[in-house]
Amino acid sequence: MKSKTVKMISAVGVLVVLCGAYAGVKSYVSSQEEKEAEEADQSVDVVDISSDDISSVSFLSEDGEKVILEKEDDSWVKKDQTDFPLDQDTVNSAVNGIAALTADQKVEGSEDLSEYDLDKPENEITLAAEDGEETTIQVGMKNDSASQYYIKKSGDDEDIYLVSSSSIDPFMGSVYSFAQAETFPAVTSSTITDVKVEKENGYELSRDSETLGWDVSDGKETDKADTTKAGNITSAIGSLSYEDFVDYNCTDDSKYGFDDPYAVITAKYTEEEEVEEDTDTEEDSSGKSETDTEDGSSAEDPDAGEDAEETNTGEETGTAEASEDAEDEEPETVTVDKELVIYVGDQTDDSRYVKVNDSNEVYTITEDSLTDILDSTMEDFYDLTVSYLSVNNLETLEIEAGGETHEVEVIRETSEDEDGEETTTYSYELDGQEMDETDFTTFYNKMNNMIAQERLTEDYEPENDPSYTFTMIDTDGRETLVKYYEYDTNFYAAVVDDKVYLVNKMNVRDMEEAYEEMIGASDTDSAEE
Repeated sequence: MKSKTVKMISAVGVLVVLCGAYAGVKSYVSSQEEKEAEEADQSVDVVDISSDDISSVSFLSEDGEKVILEKEDDSWVKKDQTDFPLDQDTVNSAVNGIAALTADQKVEGSEDLSEYDLDKPENEITLAAEDGEETTIQVGMKNDSASQYYIKKSGDDEDIYLVSSSSIDPFMGSVYSFAQAETFPAVTSSTITDVKVEKENGYELSRDSETLGWDVSDGKETDKADTTKAGNITSAIGSLSYEDFVDYNCTDDSKYGFDDPYAVITAKYTEEEEVEEDTDTEEDSSGKSETDTEDGSSAEDPDAGEDAEETNTGEETGTAEASEDAEDEEPETVTVDKELVIYVGDQTDDSRYVKVNDSNEVYTITEDSLTDILDSTMEDFYDLTVSYLSVNNLETLEIEAGGETHEVEVIRETSEDEDGEETTTYSYELDGQEMDETDFTTFYNKMNNMIAQERLTEDYEPENDPSYTFTMIDTDGRETLVKYYEYDTNFYAAVVDDKVYLVNKMNVRDMEEAYEEMIGASDTDSAEE
């Protein structure tokens, strides 16, 4: 028993020693970490001024202009241009950053200022306090890899510091970095009804309000436009956004090329606006409501004045309920026609100057975002569908091919069910004989959905007779004539009215095979009969 007690006491002693050792090691490690952190932290306060005490800040903009921003009644203004649209939050943030400027480290042994471009500073940022004291920071070389600037204070050629670029960058650009820029007018592409681009080889896209299809015009002729291609333009307009703010008050259009614009883009669109309700009470010529008497009571109830207190609570309740109902109701809106006019001026780098509507503000927009709009011509919007007529609207189809002529007639039968609803069934006859529906619809779909590779814009005179001639007559008696001529080794020329489409020969071959299948099946059926 005594031996066990001794062993337990010994174990407790060892545990105490180990705990003490652990505490000592932990304390040592902690102190070492603090020491290393202190050694690693080489930050130095360069400027320490309360931003509330600063009355002005000046700097050189990227174009060499000396910019002075002054504080007037807790608001910042640009000296000599007090109407300049400064963004107060942006200015305050920049001033706060430079007023409490801390260097990441002090550069030791810095005797040659030219080594850091501080012999001829790129910029000087001067903070003026209300008491007249000024502090000037001279900015030298930028270390792009570390995102730091070499700087020094004016009058001190011995102490050079490395500071984070985040505090200096706001003052290294244009004064427009501090401007309150407008956003590009928001236009939803689906609400655009017309787009006109005035430039060399310009065009106009117009949406049909009934079919919602698009037409394209060059001012001389109008043609049906491809819906997808027109949609690319409306989407491009709906996605436009400003890049840089350049001029808040343009008084010389020639400076940006607006006196002879590269292009003018006009987009017409619709917008829903809430209808303002007229809440004024109708009054008679005496200025009182028609139902009010001299004592303020209702003309219909002479005792209303005496009973006002009894009924007032009920009236207030009713009014409150009516107000709640009004809040729940959707506001009434009307569709309003709007217009967006974009003046596109000269090129600058990879952008172009623009201004919108009657605004004098000038911005840039990237050329990439304008490419689809400005580089397109009328020909780019041509609908390349050779011809299209729904089979449900087809009355007859005459086919001339290989020296033969065949006619397909659509037979419609209408029946009425017990509920009085009508149903139309379709069948087809080839040269007066009933034919297989699948054989006909397979051929008709290949012919009717033919898409061309391109459309010819020059005159075309066929050298040979057509390989195929299709005459479609719809249920209203309108006729569509399509002729296919061999054009070259790769294409057929499909001629519809005065339009000439180049169609891939492989697609025509598919149509031809379906045609021969249809005619062959019909001949077989006739022979069996």
